[in-house]
Amino acid sequence: MRMQAGRLLLTISSAVLALGASTATGTAIQDLVRIKGHEHNVLTGLGIVIGLDGTGDTAKRSLVAARPYAELLKNLGNAVASLDELAKADAYAIVAVTMEIPPAGVREGDRLDVYVETLFNASSLRGGRLVVSPLRLPLPDSAALLPMAIARGAVVIEGDNPRSGVVRGGGQMLSDIRTNPVTQAGTMGLVLKDPYAGYPVATTIAATINDEFALDGYAQVALVEDAKNIKVLLPAADRANPANFIAVLMTIALDPSLIQTQARIVINEKQGIILITGNVEIAPVGITHKGLSITSITPPPVPTPAQPVYSTRRWAGLDTSGRQTRQATRLLDLLTALDQLKVPVEDQIAVIYELKKTGALHAQIVDK
Repeated sequence: MRMQAGRLLLTISSAVLALGASTATGTAIQDLVRIKGHEHNVLTGLGIVIGLDGTGDTAKRSLVAARPYAELLKNLGNAVASLDELAKADAYAIVAVTMEIPPAGVREGDRLDVYVETLFNASSLRGGRLVVSPLRLPLPDSAALLPMAIARGAVVIEGDNPRSGVVRGGGQMLSDIRTNPVTQAGTMGLVLKDPYAGYPVATTIAATINDEFALDGYAQVALVEDAKNIKVLLPAADRANPANFIAVLMTIALDPSLIQTQARIVINEKQGIILITGNVEIAPVGITHKGLSITSITPPPVPTPAQPVYSTRRWAGLDTSGRQTRQATRLLDLLTALDQLKVPVEDQIAVIYELKKTGALHAQIVDK
């Protein structure tokens, strides 16, 4: 959807940055943190995609690619005497296979998507099928390192790169991967997600947790260790079976207005998207850009017969009244003015970077 100069401008308050849904009475703690020990794990392996229509690896150009294929033929009971016999083979491709394990873990028999990428000179995996491939933790190969999953199935090409693809539900777990976030000392860790990492949010979360459990007679349940980590001490009665305690803990609601995150601007130059938090401000500044002028003044001028405002395409005023300080204005107001003046998005992005260089922009820029 195009808006004015072909840019989608999204303004989101600091509280709305939560990646999950909010509760009816506020933002849940689980939207702001993850449980330490519940991380994404990856299983990897070497695989062979067969059934390619002349777009696979060729031994003539990469002899090493023929070795795993020769091993596959040997296992199928049709060993080759020499790799030279595979010189003209081009219906297979040697691929790296990866499967990401969800943070909550998996059980034996669970099926997950697997991703494949060519390792040698295959030009396309389109129409191919992954042969059964064992997957292990990404550690040095060893005979004692047993497979934790297997992967197989038809390869689906995603995006514009035919040299990589996905096998939907192609990975099957052979063993459980389970994590217990509670240590022997009865503690667990909460790790703030990157958009919220900082002492203001960490102390707010810890204080909210302590207030919640103080009603049950437990004091100092949560302790801020640093700007990103909070240690939680479970009551002794909940340590053997911590599920209920963790469920209550993660669904405690915070008032979104208390979530004071750092002012941020996310810029995606390729897509022409600018996302800003509502608390991004700029110092008084004057901007000249290709024949137009923008200045932040207080208050904006009132048109008079002697000094009429005759062209909104050449000049715009930014009001600083009602701000945290009358010596600043919101970046949103500046971008709105630039929209009114039909300034292209790429130029708006350039203005933002120049503001950052001068120190007039009071926010962190995140490039995508």
